[in-house]
Amino acid sequence: MGGALPEREPRAAGSRLRWEQPLAYLWLALAALGWLVYFAVTLSIPPAEGAPFAQQLLAQLAALLVGVVALMAVLLAGEKPRWPASGRWALFIGGTAVVLLAYLANVREPVWRGLLALGVLAMALPVGYWVGDRMEKITNLIPVAVAFTFADIFSVFQGPSKRVVEELTDYEQELELAMSEAAANLPPELAAAAAAQAAAAVRAPLVDYVVVHLPLPGTGASAGVLGIGDFVILALLFRAAWVHGISPLSVLLSALVSIVAAVAASQLIGQALPALPFIAVGVIGWLLLTNPRLRRLDRQEIVLSILVAALFIALMAGRWAVALV
Repeated sequence: MGGALPEREPRAAGSRLRWEQPLAYLWLALAALGWLVYFAVTLSIPPAEGAPFAQQLLAQLAALLVGVVALMAVLLAGEKPRWPASGRWALFIGGTAVVLLAYLANVREPVWRGLLALGVLAMALPVGYWVGDRMEKITNLIPVAVAFTFADIFSVFQGPSKRVVEELTDYEQELELAMSEAAANLPPELAAAAAAQAAAAVRAPLVDYVVVHLPLPGTGASAGVLGIGDFVILALLFRAAWVHGISPLSVLLSALVSIVAAVAASQLIGQALPALPFIAVGVIGWLLLTNPRLRRLDRQEIVLSILVAALFIALMAGRWAVALV
């Protein structure tokens, strides 16, 4: 899948991009279909009766790993072709419509989460494409990655993402309370149905629909792993790789290792950590080590990276100082 894109054609004023590279769009469709098949098959795996807990855990971790690779394969395929503006808008509007319809219908059955994930990716793909396609040099990735990293750190600990986590926590507590109250004092054969009915009556928050869920084998359930921001940065990295002749496979592998590191760190400290900084630092760090072109930053890029980092650090320090007063 490696290799650079052909040289870009000059664009005359008012001209429109053609739909090009039909095979590339076919690969995207196949990648999306592969994700749906993986999701359905994994979700349908029955519980392993009598299997040791360690074996069940290993199977679930392996399924999560395969799921992350399948999702990144969709983005990797989607960032290769040249998307005309009409195609990018269609993707974004279509993905947004899928998410909003699922929210309005209060769809929470795990079987629909695979399709919903494609809706989230359809929103992230054109955003990453738009940013990555406008990078004149591959070194532009450095200040962009710095900005994304610090913006996400700020969001998770002091901004919108923190409120998202609080909303999801409140929702899970409300869901658990409703199920336990509905099943109380009922015989086992009726308790499960009553709990399910009570759960269906609890509306999930909108933020739950922009978190991509992965299926857990043997449970019939799914778990939220990555948010839309993580896929925006992945889409951006893949587009920059295709445009500037960086190996997309190296980006995929370094991103995968970074996501695994983020999940492992979260488990070790017992607290949810944002994956986006791990992805940005891991991928950019690997590219800096393996690709000399990324080390040729000009003065403007260096100054911009420092200013962006300093701005967010000052903003976070100020918020913490105000909170302590």
